[in-house]
Amino acid sequence: MKHIILILLILNVSLLNAQQDKTTLLEELMTESINCKGKKRVCNMLLYAKNAKTKFEFSRGLGVVGRSEAEIDESFQYKIASITKTMVATIVLQMAEEGKINIDDPIKKYLEYTDFVNYDNLHIYKGVKSQDSITIRMLLNHTSGILDIFNDAEVRFYLGVYFNKKKEYTAEEIYKKYFDYKLNKKPANLPGRGYNYSDINYMLLGFIIEEVAQKPLPEVLRERIITPLELENTYFEYYEAARGIGQMTDSYLNRTNITEKINTSFEWAGGGIVSTVEEMAVFIQAIFNEQLLNTESLNNMMDISSTAKFDEKYGLGLEKFEIKNKVFYGHSGAYGSLLLYSPAEELTISLNVGQGNPPFSLGKLVYDISNIIGE
Repeated sequence: MKHIILILLILNVSLLNAQQDKTTLLEELMTESINCKGKKRVCNMLLYAKNAKTKFEFSRGLGVVGRSEAEIDESFQYKIASITKTMVATIVLQMAEEGKINIDDPIKKYLEYTDFVNYDNLHIYKGVKSQDSITIRMLLNHTSGILDIFNDAEVRFYLGVYFNKKKEYTAEEIYKKYFDYKLNKKPANLPGRGYNYSDINYMLLGFIIEEVAQKPLPEVLRERIITPLELENTYFEYYEAARGIGQMTDSYLNRTNITEKINTSFEWAGGGIVSTVEEMAVFIQAIFNEQLLNTESLNNMMDISSTAKFDEKYGLGLEKFEIKNKVFYGHSGAYGSLLLYSPAEELTISLNVGQGNPPFSLGKLVYDISNIIGE
């Protein structure tokens, strides 16, 4: 019996030493990536990583806020940006499970009589109105052909935002810019015939959710995801009162401090959530543990067959990432955020580097993190 106890003690000490080594390596990796000077500033980094098989778990926040030299920790919040799309897609698929919608329904069924949507002029391809062919699935996987006010009219949009820093937008005001820029008259492709990543797709999904639920999108998101998962530090910025600890890291685009200089109320359904790396990890684990969706819906989210023919790997609100020998599903965000889960390895990586154009490869960073926690 004494020999068994001794062996168990040795194994526990070895396991503890291994976990300490991993913690040190991750902290060193984060520290090496932080540099709050130069053209592409990375003033802080937030990282949550977990290996469910080995029970290893890591959560840290290192660096400074950005506007100030105040040091951060893992409890700090950040703008998750386009990871919001995964939350919106989850709600759509929940509604599909409940029989309230069908993801292969034409969007006409839900949006035709919503005046501000301007449905009849939504998608004019080479002079021909093609909006009646757009389905909810096409919005979810960005194959609708609808252009994006952020990417496809980038200079015009961001100049307008930069020179109107105090302007707070409603969802309808932002959506109207799609028509102001005449993007409806030059879609990327016929519905289902190509891939073009567009926040307008997810704005339209937000409008559909509101139509079906007869409630504002922030309220639906709180009822269906935030409250059930007890995400106390997660909220819909500008559309809800701030929640949680009230300390947020700054996000940069090159030298520009986005958090300080730009009112990001334009994000809405495409990217308007504020959260923490730990709470985003809870969210993606809940998806893959089928707390939020059933098996069929999860498989639909991971299905990239509709976009693979266009050399893309986007499912229904989830991207597929192949990083060396590991496959992850998740989403990235414009301000340096990343949320990933590997079903085979049972690895979770929730990350924010606070820089939209980092001076290093995020893919290499994730590879290094996954190697450390995956051993």
